[in-house]
Amino acid sequence: MSESVNSADASWFNVTIAGKRFNIASRHGEPHIREVERLLEETYEEIRARVPGQTAHNIALLTALNLADQLLTLKQAVREESGDWSNRVELLLQRLDRMLTIGDGSGQR
Repeated sequence: MSESVNSADASWFNVTIAGKRFNIASRHGEPHIREVERLLEETYEEIRARVPGQTAHNIALLTALNLADQLLTLKQAVREESGDWSNRVELLLQRLDRMLTIGDGSGQR
């Protein structure tokens, strides 16, 4: 995984990708690791089917590029969505502030 894992906090899991077995440590538990394994295996096989004749190494690199592209696209979408919500909340707070100021009749809080 991308983070450094303290072995005291992690469990070890065997995963198989493209017929190769790996032993990895994770703090996220077996259901998470099995989902990671499934995603990698599905993506690898999808790419292998689309680019016949490539070496396993090239397919692995194309898999990594594909998943990195998806990750960056999702991160950008989350940033944009977060910005939209931040703007909405700010507008609602300003509106509430105006209503409270007008509501007390003094023009001041």
